[in-house]
Order: sequence, then C-alpha cells, then structure tokens
Amino acid sequence: MLLNIMLIRAMFNSFLDDVLIPAIIFSNIYALASIGLTMTYITTKIPSFAHGDLAAVGAYAAFYLSYFLYGSIIPGSVYVAMPAAALAGAAVAYLSYIGVFRPMIRRNASITTLMIASFGLHFVIFGILAIIDSAVQTAYGWTTRNFLLSTGQIHLPGLTLNDVIALTSTIFLAAILAALYWLLNKTKFGVIMRASIDNAPLAKAMGIEVERVYAISWLIIGAITGIAGVFMGMIFPVTEELGWLRLPIIFIAVVVGGLSNIYGSVIGSYIVGFSMVLGFNYILSPLNLPPEYELAIPFAIVIAVLLLAPQGIAGLIAGARRRT
Repeated sequence: MLLNIMLIRAMFNSFLDDVLIPAIIFSNIYALASIGLTMTYITTKIPSFAHGDLAAVGAYAAFYLSYFLYGSIIPGSVYVAMPAAALAGAAVAYLSYIGVFRPMIRRNASITTLMIASFGLHFVIFGILAIIDSAVQTAYGWTTRNFLLSTGQIHLPGLTLNDVIALTSTIFLAAILAALYWLLNKTKFGVIMRASIDNAPLAKAMGIEVERVYAISWLIIGAITGIAGVFMGMIFPVTEELGWLRLPIIFIAVVVGGLSNIYGSVIGSYIVGFSMVLGFNYILSPLNLPPEYELAIPFAIVIAVLLLAPQGIAGLIAGARRRT
C-alpha cells in the first residue's frame, strides 16, 4: 500500500514538473504575445510579421537596464526592468504605426502590401538590435546573445524556477487581461476604441480621431508584447530572433482562438501550449522522435480549425450563445 502511494506521488510530481508547469509557462507566454497580435489585427487589420520583434525589444530592454543598474542579471532584476521592457516595446510599436503603417493605410494600401511592409520592418528592427548588441558586446564585453533572463527571476521558498515562472507569468497575464477588460468596457476610451474598430468611417463622422485611437492602441500592443518578451527570454535563449522564431506559434494561437477576439487568443494559446507539451511527452518522446516535430502538433490543430471552424474558438462560442 505504501509503495503504491509513493508510486502515485512520484507519477504526480513527474506530471507536474514535466507536463503541467511547462504547459502553463508556454501557454502564458504565447497568450501575452498573442494579445498584442490580435489587437494589431482588430485595430488596423495588419497580421504583422514584425510583431515578434517587439518581444525581442522588450527582452533586450530588460537585459540592458539590469546590466546598467546592477552590472549583471541578479534575482529580481527583471521585474525592476519590466517597465523598461514595456516602454521600449510601446515606443517601437508606436513608431512602427506612425512611421510605416499609418502612411500606407492613408494611401489605401492592401492587406498584402501591409504584410510585406511588416516583413521588411522585421528586418529593420532585427538589424538595429544586431548593431546595438554587437556594439555593446565590443564596448563592454557583455554577452549580448544566447543568454537567459531566468537568472533575474525571484526566488520563492519551496518552489522551483519553473514553478515561479509559471506563477509570475500567470499573475501578469491575469492582471493584463483584467486591465484590458476594464479599459475596453469601463472607460470612455474603451467605448471610443470599440467604436473605431467596429466602424471607422462612422467614428470619424462623429468626430472621433480614429488614427489617434489606433496610435494609443499600438502603444498598448507594444507594452504587452514587450512584457511577453521578458518571460519569453526566461525560457528561450535571447537573441535578435527571440520573437521571430516564436511568431508561427503566436499566429497559430491567434487563428485557433479567433483573429478578432482578445480572449479567444488566450484560449487558443492554452490549446496550443498544452497540445505541444502533451504531444511531446506522450507522443514524440515514447516514439523517440526529435523535439522539432513538436511544431507539427499546433499546425495540425490550426488546419483542423480552419477546416471546421474558420472563425476560431471564440466564433464557435459566440455562435453557441446566439443559438441559446
């Protein structure tokens, strides 16, 4: 009997450490990043290929501020630097909108043209980051590539590093979702923003400065994605391609959840995050397949969703509510 209890406890701990906690971490990271991508699409209809670079900007902002303040990344420093990550992401997103996308939208550029422009913008941001990183590494001798921000995580008694990342990322995600809900539903700006999204020409006719609303929205997009980049850098090695390499998964999460629904993108992120971790542990690993095949799982999911429910999970939920 005692042996069975010990075996069950060991299996539970293994499931907790190898499946549940990693799935929560991945899901939270992709959810934070997908919120920004969804807002990008619902405000300006741009599925931006430069979105992942905002995460890289946020991660590097936290890294540089930590080094300038403490000389290295020390426990807790990433949270001191978190506002810098949000501000840097917001600044780059805002400049991207007013400098690239707004002028093109004014000229009635097509979605295809805007997507190509965002692809070019990705390489611009990537190049600027690469120049800065190389210059700093040469000048100060800092390792500016292939490092983890997890060394700046706080330590809590009785919890492993992954436990703390799962906890803190969940808190940040919940706080951001609550703040967005309050902003969109309980404030005058939220009413104006929703009006601008639903019918921009009518909003303009009513005297609403739609472009200003979109600019503020891009500030919010950049801030949230910059924060996502900090958590991303705790799990994945930080390079200029930090967000770019995760962008396909972020797109999948948004499509699965529903392109035009913020909360749907969070649901999609959890579906993708859990499917990847479960698939690796219970399909790929027993078959001795390399981790690279893990990407096949979310892509299979998005194909199924596009075939069966092109409007995504959020669309299915909305349809079910209308029928009841």
